Amino acid sequence: MLHLLLAAALLAPQEPLPPPPQGPAAEALHVYLDCSLCDFDFFRTEITFVNWVRDRHDAQVDILVSTQGTAAGGTEYTLTFIGQGEFEGSADTLRYVSRPADTDDAVRRGLAHAMSLGLVRFAARTPLADELEVRRAGLPPGAGPVQHPHDPWNYWVFSVGTSANANGDASDRYSYYSASLSANRITETWKTLLSVYGSWTRNAYQVPDSLGNLYWFVSPTHTFTFSGMQVRSLGRHWSAGIQANAQSSTYYNRDYNFVVGPALEYDLFPYEQSTRRQLRFLYAVNLERDQYDQTTLYGKTAETLPNHALTVALSLREKWGTVSLSLNGTQYLNDLRKYDAGLYGGFTVQLVRGLSVGASGSYSAVHDQLYLPAAGETPLEIVARQQQLATQYTYYVYYSISYTFGSIFNNVVNPRFGASGGSSSCFCF
Repeated sequence: MLHLLLAAALLAPQEPLPPPPQGPAAEALHVYLDCSLCDFDFFRTEITFVNWVRDRHDAQVDILVSTQGTAAGGTEYTLTFIGQGEFEGSADTLRYVSRPADTDDAVRRGLAHAMSLGLVRFAARTPLADELEVRRAGLPPGAGPVQHPHDPWNYWVFSVGTSANANGDASDRYSYYSASLSANRITETWKTLLSVYGSWTRNAYQVPDSLGNLYWFVSPTHTFTFSGMQVRSLGRHWSAGIQANAQSSTYYNRDYNFVVGPALEYDLFPYEQSTRRQLRFLYAVNLERDQYDQTTLYGKTAETLPNHALTVALSLREKWGTVSLSLNGTQYLNDLRKYDAGLYGGFTVQLVRGLSVGASGSYSAVHDQLYLPAAGETPLEIVARQQQLATQYTYYVYYSISYTFGSIFNNVVNPRFGASGGSSSCFCF
């Protein structure tokens, strides 16, 4: 296969190579963009006063883009400009906030504007500086900063949604419906999150009985959930609040489940750095009330239990890669043998130029399935996943390795036949 690719490359029509750039253009700023969700082709065509490079080791400026949701349902993009080589030690951070109703084009134009502003201070120290012009557009001379207008909603944001789908054939039918409602209010001091969600699923299968006759086995399930959170900021590292959750689920044998309790959180890093790095410790003490649909393995139809929970979460996004690690544990205080502990970890690291490795995985020790019904499950219920099955653990593993080599330059955009050097799209026959 390799020799066929090489032969095709040699026989393909060749165009003469352009002469190497001369003067300031040859010494334009080398920039690497680290943004998995960005439209790289757009930035390459809009920001043309720099040389975009394929590998961060060849860059003079590394742009690291991280995101987090805003109260109104938009996205805050944090752009960190990290100088390398002769710009080592120079850094800057800019933020761009998109609104929920913004189109993809509006978002990418806003990001391109923020990137251009952040690159100016670096480009000003290159021979290309004489060719750059910085001006203010769209505002009269002397206009002051934009003031926040009066908000008639007092920072409240509401969202309503519903979805449905159905499919089937002569012997198998499936239908699904869901509805959701949320109300959020987020300020620098307070964070209030309220949401309600419901889903209904119906599976129907034609199966034979002991005499070979076909009949319909119907498997209906439903889930209703409510979650609420009120959090008070206590400074750059601390916050406190109260959380409440309610659930009704046939899958978990719960007519209803209600959990409420206070919580305290400490972040080793200041919260304003949360898009790039976090190390959070969240501890909660809860009171849980359960009403079961069927009598459980422990002979219970209802019970009230105290529990406590601890979450330790690490998140790093640096120019060398990303790391995320979280440890979650819940334990019943009336019986310390009943607990659930889970560990999740993932990373992507660039070891050397062009070589990146990544892996992620999770493992949970499950010893708190107090809701399992005493009657057990029929074979058809197991196949239909109508009820949660007994288990002592769950796990997930994933890994990836990639290696790229060749030209360091990444300026050209050629969208012909739908494939571009900066995307993973494919035009296949």
